[in-house]
Amino acid sequence: YKMGKKVVFIHPDLGIGGAERLVVDAAVGLQNCGNDVSIYTSHCSPNHSFEETQDGTLKVFVYGDWLPTTIFGRFKALFAMIRMIYIT
Repeated sequence: YKMGKKVVFIHPDLGIGGAERLVVDAAVGLQNCGNDVSIYTSHCSPNHSFEETQDGTLKVFVYGDWLPTTIFGRFKALFAMIRMIYIT
């Protein structure tokens, strides 16, 4: 018996979109191959995310959701980087 590897995905916001679908599908696929998969994110809304991130299929850890995404609608890229640094 060969043990799977520990796999971690880091994604800034697990909403519903193409990149998020790709991350979720890759995570589920790797998990189905026997790997221990976790996703770390700074935001994952129960009302606006894929089912696998809410029903226990995947382990999702949310850190930094309290950090702002912008200041007066500006600096979105800067705050996205700050949130990613906080996660790691």
